[in-house]
Amino acid sequence: MPPSLNVFWKELLSFFRDRRTVFNQIVFPVALMPLLMYAPTYLVVRLGSQAGAEVQRVVVTGAPDQLVRALVAEKLKVVPGTDPEREVRDGRAEAGLVWQGERVRVFLRKSQEGFKAEVVQAKIERALEAYKRARVVAALRAAGLDPGVLEPFRTEFVDVSPKAAQQAGALGFLVPMFLLMFILSGAMPVVNDATAGEKERGTLEVLLATPAPPFAILLGKAGSAMVAALLSTVSGVAGLALGGLLMVRYAGGSLAGPGGEGLAFSLSPGALGVILVTGVLFAAFAVGVMLLLGLFAKSYKEAQTYMGFLYMVLVLPAVILGMASSFLGGNPIYDLIPVVGPLLLVDSALRAKADGLDYLLAWGSTALYALLALWLATRAFVREEVVFRN
Repeated sequence: MPPSLNVFWKELLSFFRDRRTVFNQIVFPVALMPLLMYAPTYLVVRLGSQAGAEVQRVVVTGAPDQLVRALVAEKLKVVPGTDPEREVRDGRAEAGLVWQGERVRVFLRKSQEGFKAEVVQAKIERALEAYKRARVVAALRAAGLDPGVLEPFRTEFVDVSPKAAQQAGALGFLVPMFLLMFILSGAMPVVNDATAGEKERGTLEVLLATPAPPFAILLGKAGSAMVAALLSTVSGVAGLALGGLLMVRYAGGSLAGPGGEGLAFSLSPGALGVILVTGVLFAAFAVGVMLLLGLFAKSYKEAQTYMGFLYMVLVLPAVILGMASSFLGGNPIYDLIPVVGPLLLVDSALRAKADGLDYLLAWGSTALYALLALWLATRAFVREEVVFRN
């Protein structure tokens, strides 16, 4: 058996012997991802629906009867008062409205109540808009004009995106960020144990004393870390898919994004293939960088510090891409940037926007960066001042 394969099995067995690590990296994401990705949105939407169904107390001064009826129609309890501002400030009402002819003042505790105050504000805005429209319609009829001029046409927005892009749903932009998190969280324990951990246990010197060349040893360690990273990735993607199925099953499509997109998403075989290939290449790059940092660390604790900093550095581009990926697509230069290129490719593939050049540049550059990172780690591995730095 080749030396690199021996080292590979050694590190992999060490990983699977730790049941807690296996559970955290492989089993736990399947249960965690549906909660992490869908539960917050589901909770906010449900709370918003409940708040919309509730009847909130609004203190009103000087409002016309027609406006009062519009407020009641929005499930608001209208209470006359002389000082709506004080009533709201003291918490005796959720909102206050003062009618001053050409000016309307609405009092809310937005900084204190947050989302609940926004629900009440939306109700009041709809009531004011309904009253405003009624006054305009009455004025037009009084002038002998048809109120239909207010709506000369109807607008319908139709999403003509490819089916694969529509399947990604409103939350598809989170997939690249989660892909990065899965890879890093899966590889870090293995890399830390295979580098700084072996330094602390004194087993690294024994391994270097064997006939196996340093490159073969490092290649075996890198392979085991990649397997752990990819297992974590597969587990996380399975959790995302499971969450999507649960949302379709129990939410019944009632939850939607700002443009009506479904929150639950499914991945086509092509998108899964892109995620897998990109995950393998990016995992090789990330493992190479982590091996380099782990070899320089004096102890397991120091290695964890390095990995935490690396995690923040790599996750930041993913967060930015989640907000601005639709503006960056189409420029081949971005495909060549480490971390940005592969994550942008996954996002473009989910949106059915990636072309052959994007695949070539993103995958090719990531493979080159991975080889460079592994080469640098190998160079560090043969330096005694690095390996025996303790």
